[in-house]
Amino acid sequence: MELIIGVCDDQKEQIELINNYLMKFKEKFEIKFINTDDPLEFLSLLKEDKPDLVFLDIDMEKLDGIKLGKKIKKKYNDSVIIYITAYEKFALEAFKVRAFHYLIKPVTAEKIREVFKEAVSLLKKENRENKYYAVKKKGEYIYLDYEDIYYFEKVRHKIKVCTVKEDILFYGTFKKLQRKIDMDYFIRCHQGYIVNISKIKAYRKQMLTLKENLKKIPVSRSHIGELKDMLEKKLFS
Repeated sequence: MELIIGVCDDQKEQIELINNYLMKFKEKFEIKFINTDDPLEFLSLLKEDKPDLVFLDIDMEKLDGIKLGKKIKKKYNDSVIIYITAYEKFALEAFKVRAFHYLIKPVTAEKIREVFKEAVSLLKKENRENKYYAVKKKGEYIYLDYEDIYYFEKVRHKIKVCTVKEDILFYGTFKKLQRKIDMDYFIRCHQGYIVNISKIKAYRKQMLTLKENLKKIPVSRSHIGELKDMLEKKLFS
């Protein structure tokens, strides 16, 4: 998952501290940082890049964080804003900007870790709602929301996609399919199956049970390690 993270604080050492905490997540995420101690310059930098996550100080001279947050929200309504300040008195104003979180200094690695994970979960949920896979059937394209897909199954030279409404067969290979769908939301658990991670209810004895339809999906030995890693991360998050 790619993330653009902005940090604006008129204390450069605070920016460096937050960046150092966030650098620990670069093993799991491709992160681009937008950093400055000047709120006006920060706004200018955001003209080129839409930030997914923004850490803002509130008490800044050129433009306070509340006003800065409002300007960011006006341009990028779905950017997640987290305020960091030494003063609790700004809390009410911060939430009027629809801030996601409000951290009181001094900020620790643990606080940043917790709020980062919560923010990423929110971003993934929002992104999922906007994601779909297009299937061509009888000369027309059917757009399937990720939330409606249970799994993909190999059926000879075709692929069957099982959804909440219907099963659809189309020509294709898993190799091409994995390039087209976002594999942050799916996992290949078997030579013949790719499953929607959000639809997994349980795993036992090399068998996945899906939510709602309670379908049983086999897990091959070659995919057990990857599956367990994914389930542990899901449980941890």
